[in-house]
Amino acid sequence: MTHILLIRHAQSANNALPEHQRVPDPGLTELGHKQAALTASALSSLQLTHLYCSPFLRALETIRPLADAKQIVVSIRCDIFEQGGCYSGSLPGEEKGELGMGCGELTRRYPKWLVDSRIEDRGWWGKPYESWEEATERAKLVVQWIQDELVPVAGIHAMVVHADFKRLLIAELLGHRAPALMPILGPLHNVGITKFHWSSGQWQLNCLNATTHLPHEFVT
Repeated sequence: MTHILLIRHAQSANNALPEHQRVPDPGLTELGHKQAALTASALSSLQLTHLYCSPFLRALETIRPLADAKQIVVSIRCDIFEQGGCYSGSLPGEEKGELGMGCGELTRRYPKWLVDSRIEDRGWWGKPYESWEEATERAKLVVQWIQDELVPVAGIHAMVVHADFKRLLIAELLGHRAPALMPILGPLHNVGITKFHWSSGQWQLNCLNATTHLPHEFVT
């Protein structure tokens, strides 16, 4: 059976700052590192088979403790990043696309991980701000990849992604069942775990935005 775990990244420096102080590619806060370590510990008993990660630093640093604990090579994918892409600017309509880390830098930071061949050395983004509509189309393509390449491979596939894009992925995975759930979904917490499994030709939702592996004061 194929299982998919969608995990939002741990608390980033941007999550703890007002929008006008945010930077294009922040790392984790001290609390974020603790959240990531607790998530790795909580998932250590699962027979994880594959790990996938966004190329944003906050996602990479979230999945690192899990990868180290399970000794699984992470696949860094350039299509599971947050809506908008890598950008600077906090005012609507004034966002400026930034490059993000390139293949060389990602390889230096994570030498044993697999870097998506689509990521250039100049950076993984370097495009204008991505609209919500464009992100929605990207989510459809990612779910198609999951259907075509992950469903045939039995195992537990874990992905560290981002709140808004995770919301789009959940909607696509649920298909016609999504309209009943999405209006009441609420905020997606840092390191919240959402689990699906493939059964009878569709995705079944097992848990949604779970943070029971965190102390109450660590939930953000």
